[in-house]
Amino acid sequence: KKWFCAKSGLYEPTFMINFTSGALSGSFAAVATLPFDVVKTQKQTQLWKYESHKISLPMSTWTIMKNIVAKNGFAGLFTGLIPRLIKIAPACAIMISTYEFGKTFFQKQNARRQ
Repeated sequence: KKWFCAKSGLYEPTFMINFTSGALSGSFAAVATLPFDVVKTQKQTQLWKYESHKISLPMSTWTIMKNIVAKNGFAGLFTGLIPRLIKIAPACAIMISTYEFGKTFFQKQNARRQ
């Protein structure tokens, strides 16, 4: 937010700055955590196979990660990135901008009462 405010020459962030900041921060977080989400999904699938078919014991997180990279390359850890960004970016943008709007609104209400 500070960077956008500085670039816009503003002291306080606008709704659009908050909205954009929320979308970008959510997108960065989604990209950073996606490999672990892919591994989690693989682990859940393995647990289901083990429980229902009594097939070999589930593998560790690092073993699953190595198998994904060996089979699909490093990009395999980022499977589903576009759908995740399509979901996360707007959700975070709405959440952050709504929070910031509400915070500002109630700060002004409290200042008027005092």
